[in-house]
Amino acid sequence: MKIFYLPDLGEGLSEAEIHEWYIQEGDTVAVDQPMVAMETAKAIVDIPVPFAGKISKLYGQPGDIINTGSPLVGFETANTGTVVGSLESSEIILAEPATILTPQVNNTDKVKALPIVRNLAKQLKVDINSIQGTGKDGIVTSEDIVRVANHQASVPTPPIIGEPLRGVRRAMATVMTQSHKNVVPVTIYDDADIHAWQEDSDVTIRIIRALIKACQAEPALNGWFDGHSLQRQLHQQVNLGLAMDTPDGLFVPVIKNVGILSTQALRQQIEAYKTQLKSRSIDQTALQDPTIVLSNFGMFAGRYATPIVIPPTVAILATGRMRDSVVAYQGQVSIHRIIPLSLTFDHRAITGGEATRFLAALLHDLQQAH
Repeated sequence: MKIFYLPDLGEGLSEAEIHEWYIQEGDTVAVDQPMVAMETAKAIVDIPVPFAGKISKLYGQPGDIINTGSPLVGFETANTGTVVGSLESSEIILAEPATILTPQVNNTDKVKALPIVRNLAKQLKVDINSIQGTGKDGIVTSEDIVRVANHQASVPTPPIIGEPLRGVRRAMATVMTQSHKNVVPVTIYDDADIHAWQEDSDVTIRIIRALIKACQAEPALNGWFDGHSLQRQLHQQVNLGLAMDTPDGLFVPVIKNVGILSTQALRQQIEAYKTQLKSRSIDQTALQDPTIVLSNFGMFAGRYATPIVIPPTVAILATGRMRDSVVAYQGQVSIHRIIPLSLTFDHRAITGGEATRFLAALLHDLQQAH
């Protein structure tokens, strides 16, 4: 049997989730026909069949997480076949193979059960070898484990079983943890008085234009920082990461060289990203290499926040919910429209002076009539 291992699907990702199989065990397949859709932290990626043959084994079911470099598909093939692109295969089993996600029996366990069921049995202190499985072919299920655990403890209701994070949410948890460990964040707050705006102003576009002006006034925040080598890289071109909320989790598509786009082109790009995220058809390259990030959480609720800086970027601007506020204006009491702003920066690479100059330039532009 020839083993095909899960390749790196981009940016050094360590794992991917099986989204959908296009083949089944026993199928005879040809090179380049659709084989499997894998969901990564970035997008859903289709992997084609790398060489012709018969499918002898699928290492996992939809929803299972496979580590990069671990077995994915077993083939029966008469020759070495053709390797597609950078997807590599090997005859050698890895020293640390992925957990086999099909029911199996080993030297110590006398029953068949999935690894997640065995882990549940350990957590609830249930002897899995004493259980007669009720699943297909006698497989022990999680319901069997809970039933025995309840009987042992005389508990009438089953314990709460946590839902594992998948796909984008799993990746978000990992990224947030790494940011918490590595970044030294400081957040400063202020309000932009936008009473001079025209009534039909596109709020998002105006904020983006002001952010570009601020990057020009204080380039230090439009950059990357390498915490290991203690080197920073400033960028002349603003590649704006735009945080977008979806039912699957948070995505940050990147508008490359945003400063050269017209208002119409910029709005079209934003709407295109929304559509692509909704259908999960966005290209991975559209999610790479932001130089600064904007989060408009205020479209839902909230006034101020402490947005998270994701390395290698060094700054993120968050805008809260607009409100009417009583202000002193030209010696009179007036009611003006206000946008609350929260700017988080990595204090390892950015000084307080640089951050406040950036915010001052941003406020100045937002408060203009144009």
